[in-house]
Amino acid sequence: MTVAIEDRLATAIALRLEGRLDEAEPVLRELVSRAPKDARPWANLGQLLRDLGRLDEAVAALRRAAALAPEQGPILGVLGDCLHRMGRLNAADAVLRRSIEHGCENNAAAWTLLANNSRYLGKVDDVEGALTRAAELEPGSPDMHNNIAVFLTTVGRFDEALAHFEQSIAIAPDNRRWYQNRGFTRLIAGDVEGGWTDYEFALHAGGARGDTTRVDLPRWTPAQPAARVLCSREQGVGDEILFASCLPDLAAGTRVVVYESDPRLVSLFARSFPSIEVWPQDLDRPATDFDAGVLVGSLPLHFRRAVHEFPPDRRSYLVPDEAAVERWRTRMGALGRGPVIALSWRSKLMTAERRLEYTRLTEDWGPIFAIPGVTWVSAQYDDCERELADAEHKFGVTIHRFDDVDYLDDFDEVAALLSACDLTLAPRNAVAMLAGALGVPTVMMGNRWDWADLGTDTSPWFPSVQLAYRQWGDDWNDVIAAAAARVEQLTPDKESLR
Repeated sequence: MTVAIEDRLATAIALRLEGRLDEAEPVLRELVSRAPKDARPWANLGQLLRDLGRLDEAVAALRRAAALAPEQGPILGVLGDCLHRMGRLNAADAVLRRSIEHGCENNAAAWTLLANNSRYLGKVDDVEGALTRAAELEPGSPDMHNNIAVFLTTVGRFDEALAHFEQSIAIAPDNRRWYQNRGFTRLIAGDVEGGWTDYEFALHAGGARGDTTRVDLPRWTPAQPAARVLCSREQGVGDEILFASCLPDLAAGTRVVVYESDPRLVSLFARSFPSIEVWPQDLDRPATDFDAGVLVGSLPLHFRRAVHEFPPDRRSYLVPDEAAVERWRTRMGALGRGPVIALSWRSKLMTAERRLEYTRLTEDWGPIFAIPGVTWVSAQYDDCERELADAEHKFGVTIHRFDDVDYLDDFDEVAALLSACDLTLAPRNAVAMLAGALGVPTVMMGNRWDWADLGTDTSPWFPSVQLAYRQWGDDWNDVIAAAAARVEQLTPDKESLR
């Protein structure tokens, strides 16, 4: 490479490291054109494209660099990172192992990435080995202790996890993310009060509780029974529905409550909580008419400090539109004999990590769809037509869907639809939370050790929900079998339906 090209490469690297990616890209494009057999411009272009989020292009550039310099572990490490981000986990696993073999064996970041990728693949033993090696290389890293603690939580080793969180906090006591993660572990382990205390302390952790929060008012406490309180939603719709179970407690404990809701839930919440004024959330709306504010996710700290504090005789707390429910019952009745069962199998937001949380409709649901005499109704709320059609073809069933329902935005109509069904099968997503809050019999399918279970084998928030879970990393067979058994309870006269 000539001196001029060396200088141009140094300029491009400096621009990239300064974050001036738009300026660095044309320089690197020029260099790969002028020196196509030099791995360095290709590798730097790949890193830049990764930082721009253009992962397909990044992988192409990095593969070119790796072909030119196959023994360069750092290039392979960046390629593995891109593949990991894209959810191409098996390919990432192979590339990351090669990177460690070729120069990154003492790189804690490489071992940590391999551990995270193995975790997404459900390779429990590989995760622990990789994290142990990373910790040996960076024994004083609070991030490393946090990573180990999160892993230990997923496999139910809570005492060890909490010990690692303590080390993270001792090293970096001002990082409230450690407290939030420790709070989840405490909740999972059944230390409900300690978990909510940590969760509340993490409120100021720079977005740890979501980016739609209002914290510009004095914080409400139960010592303010005469206050006019603004309570605001946070996080996703499923969590908002779950936390909303505490709204009647808030209304009973203070003079006036206004609740800022996800706009899609306003009509449903207004009907369900008549003593509360429900507004669509608008973070630009002035909040000067209120004495105090509280986020809905903060309410369990005051009203659900132990499992026995959940209302013992409450089966549901959301109220559907009864006229709409009757309309749906009539509509469902025209579909055929047998129980009507709504189904959902994943979240709308799918990442490589979140795939561990969900069954696959066409690969896992065969034993459920083999049960005769069921009227199946889709409650999946994103573009899933291909999956539904594939399942119908593979299993010989009909799964009804209704083009006149906006499953993503009209939660009031979906609430009526679910209320007209005999059972809902869903993962830990908004469908399951909505069905549980309505008191619809539901099988919630997921991994063991979820914070919302509060250390129990049931769902304290939703008495009508049956949990069907697997240990992390296992297959879904037991979960599917539990769901199928619940469906069979609704179809006792199976022979006559064949």
